[in-house]
Amino acid sequence: MLLENTLVERRSLLRLVEENFRNFFPGDRELPEPEFFPLGEDSWSYRCGPLWISVRRDLDGHFPAAYEVPLLLRESGKDYVLAPLPGRDGRIVHRIAGLPVVVFPYVERAVAAPTPPTAGQLDLLAARLREVHAFDPPASRSVGIPVEDFRLPFEDDLDKALQTALGGGTDACGPYGGRLADLLGRRRDHLAALREEAASVAGRCTALWHGERPALTHGDPSTTNVLFGQGVDIIDWGGAMWAPPERDWAALTRVFGTAPEGRAVFLRFYELRWVLAEITEYAGRFTGLHTGDADDEAMWGRLTRYLPPA
Repeated sequence: MLLENTLVERRSLLRLVEENFRNFFPGDRELPEPEFFPLGEDSWSYRCGPLWISVRRDLDGHFPAAYEVPLLLRESGKDYVLAPLPGRDGRIVHRIAGLPVVVFPYVERAVAAPTPPTAGQLDLLAARLREVHAFDPPASRSVGIPVEDFRLPFEDDLDKALQTALGGGTDACGPYGGRLADLLGRRRDHLAALREEAASVAGRCTALWHGERPALTHGDPSTTNVLFGQGVDIIDWGGAMWAPPERDWAALTRVFGTAPEGRAVFLRFYELRWVLAEITEYAGRFTGLHTGDADDEAMWGRLTRYLPPA
């Protein structure tokens, strides 16, 4: 996120560090003021000395158990997985102002401007994702993350946004309200076709996947969640899910323009679900009160990427 969340006070972040992560600071040294970094789309990010604090905003799709996944992967020898740090109270996911908060070791490369990966780095990323897909957690450490069901959980939210925008209910919402109504009005048929195709493809995927062994998938191996350098490190496992491996291969296609493998029908499903989920999120934002700030401007640009005006 480009702007800080005003509900999350920095003193609350410091209190969390003091109570749960004081051992990362020598002696009685005063804790540094958390520094906000305008990075990513699903969290507000701060550095506090050797710690990286991620305040999550993706409440609807937030599964705290997903943060157990990188710990298990790391313990199994996959040192390319960046795992969160348990606090003194043993918890991984904390809460501030009602939002989930996860703390990681600070990694310098995570805040550097992303550079395009080489073909060799993409091959290494694909190899590491295959290892993740084949991972079986110990019987004593099962993880309660979602299992793919090929549903579109945001459909009610999309219907609500469409009803509000097309019914003239966005005029007083903010500077993008009228523009949203105009965009959705002109692209209504296109959006309906996307939804119809997604429902059809979901049914085919459900039938094909029946009885298959689920793979452990990351869900969004993108430029913000993969650190390319001497090696390839994978971060931010909050979207982990048991699913067909195409869930990750579709992400590679979307972000890097290439995927090593995958069945076309599954790749298409994940492409459609991603596009519709993005449209839903941004349409929902602009059918609510907004000010036209930098985050709004960035999200409008993303919306029109997935739903071009013409």
